Amino acid sequence: MKLGNKVTLSALAAVLAVTSLGGGALGDKGFAGKVGWLQTANAEEPPTGEPPVIELPGTEPPIIEPPETEPPVVEPPETEPPIVEPPETEPPVVEPPETEPPEAESPEAELPEIESPIVVQPYDDQAEWARLLASGILDRVNELFEALAAGDPSDFQDVLNLRSEIASLGESDYEPLIAPIWSKIAGKLPEGVDGEAAKANLLKWVKAIASARYDPELSEFKAIRRDPEFIAMIRLIETAGGGVNVTLQDTAEFLLGDGGARKGIEGTLVDLTSGLSTMELAQLLASQEKLTEVLIQATDIVVRDTDNYKVSQLLNNLGITSGDIGNVVRGLQRKLQKDEPAVRALLIAYIRTVAEANVQISEDGREHRYSLAVHGTEIPSFLLRWDKLSGDPEANVTPEGVVTIPGDVESASAVIQASLVNPLNGATKTIFKLQITLTAKQAEGEQFPIEAFIARMSPIRDALLAGDPSDVRAVRHLRDELAGLDAASNLKLIDPVWRRIAPRLPADIDQAALRQRLFEAVRAAGAIHYDPQASELQTVLSDSNYRAAMLTIGEAAGIKQLTMDDYLIFWFGDGEGRGGVEGEIRNIISGMKPSELARLLGSSNRQETVRNQAIAAVLSRTEAYPLSAALTGLGVRSDDIGSAIASFRSKLRNDELAAVAWTAATIRAEAVPTVDVAPNGRQHQYGLTFLGVEIPPSVLKWTKVSGSKDVNVSASGKVTIPKKIAEATAVIQAVWTNSSIRSGKVVFRQEVTLVNGDYVRKVDDIVKEMKEKLGDIDRRLKGAEGDEEKVQLLLETIQLNKDTVNEIRAAEAPKREKDKAIGETQKLTLKMTTRIVQSLLDL
Repeated sequence: MKLGNKVTLSALAAVLAVTSLGGGALGDKGFAGKVGWLQTANAEEPPTGEPPVIELPGTEPPIIEPPETEPPVVEPPETEPPIVEPPETEPPVVEPPETEPPEAESPEAELPEIESPIVVQPYDDQAEWARLLASGILDRVNELFEALAAGDPSDFQDVLNLRSEIASLGESDYEPLIAPIWSKIAGKLPEGVDGEAAKANLLKWVKAIASARYDPELSEFKAIRRDPEFIAMIRLIETAGGGVNVTLQDTAEFLLGDGGARKGIEGTLVDLTSGLSTMELAQLLASQEKLTEVLIQATDIVVRDTDNYKVSQLLNNLGITSGDIGNVVRGLQRKLQKDEPAVRALLIAYIRTVAEANVQISEDGREHRYSLAVHGTEIPSFLLRWDKLSGDPEANVTPEGVVTIPGDVESASAVIQASLVNPLNGATKTIFKLQITLTAKQAEGEQFPIEAFIARMSPIRDALLAGDPSDVRAVRHLRDELAGLDAASNLKLIDPVWRRIAPRLPADIDQAALRQRLFEAVRAAGAIHYDPQASELQTVLSDSNYRAAMLTIGEAAGIKQLTMDDYLIFWFGDGEGRGGVEGEIRNIISGMKPSELARLLGSSNRQETVRNQAIAAVLSRTEAYPLSAALTGLGVRSDDIGSAIASFRSKLRNDELAAVAWTAATIRAEAVPTVDVAPNGRQHQYGLTFLGVEIPPSVLKWTKVSGSKDVNVSASGKVTIPKKIAEATAVIQAVWTNSSIRSGKVVFRQEVTLVNGDYVRKVDDIVKEMKEKLGDIDRRLKGAEGDEEKVQLLLETIQLNKDTVNEIRAAEAPKREKDKAIGETQKLTLKMTTRIVQSLLDL
């Protein structure tokens, strides 16, 4: 999927979960207000007039309440909380010591009856809230809603209808719904706590969440979080759960993961859905019940992982299971009448954000065959219909996604769309749009190897997506920033090169137009390096303005048929003998010493030096690279190209972060581990190489991610287990560290197993292993269908007894211990053989 779409699965998970629990970001003045829809929480009539129109940035949204307006649901902070007494308020039962003599009533008589109320002051959580927003959760939700608003207006209305229905529910409606969870909490409340009051507060909190309205700052949600009454209720539940304190960060990791070992519900959902077959995906898309099942399945996996998630620890301590959560979700679904079309609408919007087009291009370039995939699983063709929205009449699009141009047409463009088809009624919903250009390949000239380039970039792209989400955002933001550079105000960025070219152009050339076309070609090609797509590459290569610019520059230098293919080959190579600037950089790195590689990884200046060195090498090979011949003929030097690159980088705010992210992903994709295993197997010394060069330990830090507590991992990569352990397994990782990376970047992760070669098996271990094998035989006996299979199990049992006895006799242990163990094995064998014989005789 595209970089911008990876994050949206978490939005779906959050929306489904929050919607199921009675709230969510679609408030009565929710995202509809943001895009200019006038709606109310209890609107009965659908929106009239034109389809939704995005308001200009300066237009005040007509629905979002002004910040100074008192939230309609959350009590103002100065209002005395109905349950929690402020510190200065006189306790309602205990009399002040100065008004009543201490002798009047003994303290021992008071304590069993009266417990001072827990007073929780409203706390300032701005920093924690800022960290949560910085994680991208609001961006993820907004991205899903933007996709919803871009679709069928009836889908948006379906979601609003569900939101209105949820907002209309009262506390009495929620009481039976939360019963599966409350029953667990109630049994663990501290002694003396008013359970009914606590339950009432929980219901008020659920109702507040359900009734809260959405605005870009989440004002009402923040007010709910700061309400002293609700804070006290949450603290009470934490106390009931063993004192586990859950922060916003813990909740975010539970839902979205941390970009590392903790995948959260989001990452677990991705794992579950990415492993589906084509038909399984079709069934999932067609069934709300299956959607609910896979969400609860992902929740169950995370809830069980109490080692990595504090939320899971709290739920486990309270005795709350995924089954309880599932009962709440299904109970709400049974109560709601308008949830099914709304969930369907959200699903369509979600697919719209993650659907990725795959294209097969014919050798002559005149035919494109398109398909769509979700998380790597192809959407069945019978669920899709392709159409042409607009474009050249020569471009023909079939419902199956085949786009063609006639033999006498050189090039044609079109905007195509794919719609998801309901196989029951034939209704369609648009989920994908793409502008494409088909260009017939010329018999002469260079051809940039699109498929080979994408195949080379894919492992790096996959490594980026599997890493830190902030890296994904950095690269995505850089692409967006680069694409957003306005030609009119940024032409000077290419001046270091343009000043060499302009004086050598023919007099009849429109230099202003050529300069703009050259800038646009450089800008478009610059984004290709990050997250390349076949359709984007084809568009860049076939763009008539870019081709005209290259042709004009080539003719000025005496080079015929200079193309955008030549431009990309200059930078990325042809996949064969010419490596381009990228290949030259790799050659330079592969010849470095480890210490030189360490300095390169830690210095952007050294990286710039290596890049300029590679540019000079490629520019000098005028016989191998047509663009090198053209630029050299026009007087362009390697320093000029380097200066132009530096101008672009200084303009792009996200360049440095994206460069570090891409470097980390490249190392993660191509690093090769080395390991030196001690003779006894109890110690492994790990290292990494990149392009054949050892990555010095000084820039790597090794840690254990998960696994056996018996595995110890040092920062230098030494992995050990104690002498008393036979074997142990753990997941280890290497983190690239330098002064420019605050928390480091994971560049390697692997599961390792250490086996102790000196370990001597004990008699108890031998007997334990026999029991496990007998257990397997017992399970097979229960499923055996014929006598022949049962006889085979009988022979296996007898042989197992012989092997076990021999192994016990050979073990180093006192004779008395051996005899006892042999006696136990014989009893176990007799018991199993008797069962098998009885089964054969049908007793």
